[in-house]
Amino acid sequence: MNEISTVIEFEDSIIGNEWQINEPNYQLIERIKNIYSLDEIIIKILLNRNITETHIGSFLDKSLKNNMPDPNILMDMQKATDRIAKAIQDDEVIGVIGDYDVDGIVSASILCKFISLFNKNVIVKIPDRIKDGYGPNEEIIKELNDKNASLIITVDCGANASDVLKSKAEIDFIILDHHQANEISDKYFAHVNPNRVDDISGLHYLSAAGVVFLTLVSINRSLRDSGFYNKDTDEINLLMFLPLVALATVADVVPQIGLNRSFVGQGLKLFNKYINIGINSIIKINNKQDEISCSDLGYFIGPRINAGGRIGQSSLGFDLLTTEDPIVGEKIAIELDKLNSERKLLEEKAVEEALEMFDTHSEKNDNLIFLKSDNWHLGVIGLISSRITNRYHKPSFVISSKNEDNIYTGSARSIGNFNIGQFVEQAVKSKLLISGGGHRMAAGFKIHSDNIEKFKLFLLNQNNKISNSKRILRVDGLLMASAVNINLIEKILELGPYGNSFEEPLFIFPGHRINNLVILKNQHLKFSIQDENNYKLDTISFRSYGFPLGDFICENVYKKINFLGRLSLNKWGANIRPQLIIDDASIIQ
Repeated sequence: MNEISTVIEFEDSIIGNEWQINEPNYQLIERIKNIYSLDEIIIKILLNRNITETHIGSFLDKSLKNNMPDPNILMDMQKATDRIAKAIQDDEVIGVIGDYDVDGIVSASILCKFISLFNKNVIVKIPDRIKDGYGPNEEIIKELNDKNASLIITVDCGANASDVLKSKAEIDFIILDHHQANEISDKYFAHVNPNRVDDISGLHYLSAAGVVFLTLVSINRSLRDSGFYNKDTDEINLLMFLPLVALATVADVVPQIGLNRSFVGQGLKLFNKYINIGINSIIKINNKQDEISCSDLGYFIGPRINAGGRIGQSSLGFDLLTTEDPIVGEKIAIELDKLNSERKLLEEKAVEEALEMFDTHSEKNDNLIFLKSDNWHLGVIGLISSRITNRYHKPSFVISSKNEDNIYTGSARSIGNFNIGQFVEQAVKSKLLISGGGHRMAAGFKIHSDNIEKFKLFLLNQNNKISNSKRILRVDGLLMASAVNINLIEKILELGPYGNSFEEPLFIFPGHRINNLVILKNQHLKFSIQDENNYKLDTISFRSYGFPLGDFICENVYKKINFLGRLSLNKWGANIRPQLIIDDASIIQ
């Protein structure tokens, strides 16, 4: 445990949060300073995320060499490795089935790219979200079987698909997944998954792309040891895949801890060395000139790769990441950019309807949110759920698109203490859901209309597993506008990547006034805040206009306010300016 000497609390948050500053013990800070030569603000950020004094050194080391485990610590890894290596060397027809999100598309891309360097008989299928649903199905397996596939590898799916896969006994099925799997099926030739019930690797936090990368490390080693690589066949430098693994790791919002920090940290450094033609096309058509950042992976590149799977052709993202033709890459990138714009419009309209539904019809005292519509596009229900959960800090279940058999599709997002994937699996076993799966923070499912109210009641009975208290935001300190500069922000950003389980630092700016308020696109608020010494700091509040935070800001121009937010660098060409992203505000009493 870290030594904590002081806890400072700020209440009366406009959004209903409680801000809490943990001030670490002064002697502890000084001791760490002497050992690691770190700034005090960096030490506080680490201690506030439970990185103990003895673990700071290893946490700061983002090198792949020092964090890479032996892939064989994952159950079934050697078995999967031997089978895939044999298929590569024997030129077998290999089928690959990937999920339609970024993690699944990236996983399928890097697996296909690797195998295709030696064996051109690789057939990749990315299921259509609406037509095929999630994961492998009998039609896709039959199609691969008809093309003589003797090995099928599922990536980012398949962990709970034994009933489907058992239909073709002559095919070997290998699962490379990271979703919760509480049953081990003998229908799989091998099931490599750090979230298998019997896996003790400790790598539960990996994305599917991370699992695939470890598998490639193992296969590469096996091929080397067998003498496959010779003067005519060069060994593959797997570092070429790290930028894509970084993309999947950030976009899938898996915990930014352990090996994932190495994947993202090193992957970002290698984007310019191992250029992906498809990603380069996205950058080109959007005229982006800055270096790729962690934020770009999650908010710029990721959504565009996702767009085909959400509202267009599901294989577009895969085609983009695997093309070697810049002309084809640019054509696909333009199409995905267009689809992403359409997705934004669909999402905004649906979120507006969902918020109105919650405000007028839902039980606000429930510890979770359950919303249903026949009109929301299946490609955005996960985004609706994410937005609702982020806004109200409650698990949310969003279902839509009843088909002719009265079957709805649902998506769910959670908060930290409610394992949503586990409860969806329980509901499947109880026959409340037709199918479903996921992990701690997100899940998807199908449900018959007759069971919707029963499923809702089942979830509400889990109230004791959901915190009913005010949301507590852990804050890393108090700052004034005068203290913020580019050097400070660069040091904070260098400590990243930030994300799930290693959250971005939050700072309170007390008693600042608003200046030069501008409303952008009828959604965002852009302004500067000014401290008592007249120092100013650029700020932006995303998607707050028309909501409580935005209304409060607009109504209190020039008054003293406590602001809560995250520091960033606003880059526009050669111009770089410090910026605060506003997450909350409170009235000065």
